[in-house]
Amino acid sequence: MRNLIFTLFFLISFVANADQFTVFEKDGYFGIKDETGNVTVPAVYEKLGWSDGSSKVFNGVIGYKRDNLWGLITVRNKSLTGQKFYTIVPISANYFKASIKGRFSNRLFHGILDEKGKTIISFNYFSIDPLGANWLVSDFDGIRQQFGVASFENKLVIPTKYVGVVEENSLLVASQGGGKIDIYRPTGKQLQLDVDSLSYNDGWILYRDGYAGSLDNSGAVVYDFEYKDIKFDGSELRAHAFPKWSIYKKDELLLEWRCDSIAVGENGWLIAYLNGAHHLLLENETLLNNHELILKEVSGSQMIVQNSKTRMWQILDEKGMQVIGGYDSIHSIGGHYGCLDDKGWHLVNNEGDKENRLPLQDLRQGAKGQFLVKRNGHWGILNISEKGMVTYKYDSIFPSGKDYIVSYLNRWGVLNSEQTWVIRSEYNEIIPMGKLLFGRRGLGYSVHNQENFLYKTISKPVSELDSYILMQGDSAKYGLLNSFGEQIVMPEYDTIRLWSGHLELMKDGYVVLINETGKKILKPEEFYQEVKGFDEDYFVVKKEGRYGFVDLQGRLRISNRYDNARPFHEGLAPIKLRGKWGFINKEEQIKIQPYYQHVTAFKDGRAIVKLGDKYGLIDENGNEVLELNWKSILRLETGSYLVQDIDERYGLVDASGGFIFRPSFDNLEDFGDKVLVSKNGAMGILNYARHPIFKVSYEEVRVNGDFTMIKE
Repeated sequence: MRNLIFTLFFLISFVANADQFTVFEKDGYFGIKDETGNVTVPAVYEKLGWSDGSSKVFNGVIGYKRDNLWGLITVRNKSLTGQKFYTIVPISANYFKASIKGRFSNRLFHGILDEKGKTIISFNYFSIDPLGANWLVSDFDGIRQQFGVASFENKLVIPTKYVGVVEENSLLVASQGGGKIDIYRPTGKQLQLDVDSLSYNDGWILYRDGYAGSLDNSGAVVYDFEYKDIKFDGSELRAHAFPKWSIYKKDELLLEWRCDSIAVGENGWLIAYLNGAHHLLLENETLLNNHELILKEVSGSQMIVQNSKTRMWQILDEKGMQVIGGYDSIHSIGGHYGCLDDKGWHLVNNEGDKENRLPLQDLRQGAKGQFLVKRNGHWGILNISEKGMVTYKYDSIFPSGKDYIVSYLNRWGVLNSEQTWVIRSEYNEIIPMGKLLFGRRGLGYSVHNQENFLYKTISKPVSELDSYILMQGDSAKYGLLNSFGEQIVMPEYDTIRLWSGHLELMKDGYVVLINETGKKILKPEEFYQEVKGFDEDYFVVKKEGRYGFVDLQGRLRISNRYDNARPFHEGLAPIKLRGKWGFINKEEQIKIQPYYQHVTAFKDGRAIVKLGDKYGLIDENGNEVLELNWKSILRLETGSYLVQDIDERYGLVDASGGFIFRPSFDNLEDFGDKVLVSKNGAMGILNYARHPIFKVSYEEVRVNGDFTMIKE
């Protein structure tokens, strides 16, 4: 009600002003007359009105200007404030926004005056504007403007830390930046923090951490954050749960969880996906029984978790007992933890003890057990073992091996871990590549082999190529340095590639091939056009538009007489002649006549071949192991073959052509000891004896290593 009354008061008082006074000018100065023409304010002011150029009187009050500063007077010439404001404008008939200059800067600070000249909102803010029953205020740190909310009682009810705050349906929605949103009541009471998205339809529907929840119009919780979605069903909101998954490890039930899907990460942890968000899952009694705790990271035997309701972070031991708590964010760093609170970052050991004396702006892992710390806009190096003072003086600093690349006084150099200059800070940038460091000054580069200066060059380092450094000269041609910084290839080539330790250099459409010792295998005067592949000591090469093979010494062993060719495998190479594929051996004997539209390389004595639109399997003598009667065949890592018949049903065949599973499934995946199958929309797992491990009756089944995930 207060919000509505205040808003109406703003609108009505702004337009329904009955003052009958006008501003007049005399001899370059300004005064005021009433409706009868009587002078109520003599023409002694530089300006009467407002700093935005308007001159309307509000409730008998107007702004005046003297000596380039503004104040407030009444239309009867009574002074309400001194002349001390740099700007002053009306917000309504009763409230005026003014600004004063900072004591130690030229920055303007804004506040609010009432019609009596009394300060309603202190002059502490970069900006201030009405926001419902409150004031939208902001601070500016020289880089960014951040918003908060002040009450009419001159109390900051929402801190100035947001990229924006708006009032929506009687609640305040504050955007953090990065997509997160906090929700408050107009009184400043926190309702929900770190919301990912929200919408309104006679109530709020919110998403956070992949879960959906809802609030009523007052901000009270209707559905807590645990659902997949919440939708209107007729005239009321209904919550819809996530599907249930059962996770088995070595066919034993490990845990159950509600989510969209389950996967196994690279580190072997289980990952639950919920509406695009992901949660780590761990077999821990505390986490399984308390769904408010979201596992964020595992560090050794300890777990970093966040409470989904309070949004606070903590560290638990393997038994689920709290070791560290009460922080806004926590991440592991160099055997320690970076912990954030309202004062800044702290470096905390795994027992909860702080390693830094003062709060930090930023915190990173350094080299050799050190940490990089930032205060007052500058970086320093914290050495825990020495417990010494940190000198904060570097603009930027990054670890590079055992050293640091450092910007000091806007110039880049290299420090060692003892904070001694290895390369003095005199470069526009430092580029680390391999074991080398390149210092750029203007268009030139100085090459350093760690601590030793080598030489200067105008060639630009582009990328690492195994143990080499690819350089580009001023003509946009490429050359190479070795790991010692020695130039082994001049920048005169169009492209440079690596083939099994051999360098392929392309120039003017022809190839130079160099081995590990630097010897040229293929010379430019031999006019080879391409190196296509390498295996079993033979390169596939192209010359005069045809393909052949050379050995490691560059000797032509099989003449370039083929339309196409691929590398040798198991002593046989696929070759294409007159539009058909076959195989030759290293004596260039045709072992399998060019007969097929498509072939794969041999593996374990078998190759997949295609004749017409049908696939089959052959052995190294060209004999059919599996008849050419299949729509597709795929060789699996297990050594089996996935086959698809003309009805698009899948089966599984062994290397001898015998059926492990006859084609009868919509899909099939072989794991070496069990097979995941789907049929008629249902999934299950069978063993090689075709007996069910999990019946073919589930909506979805996934297998990853020892884990089997089943969607009920």
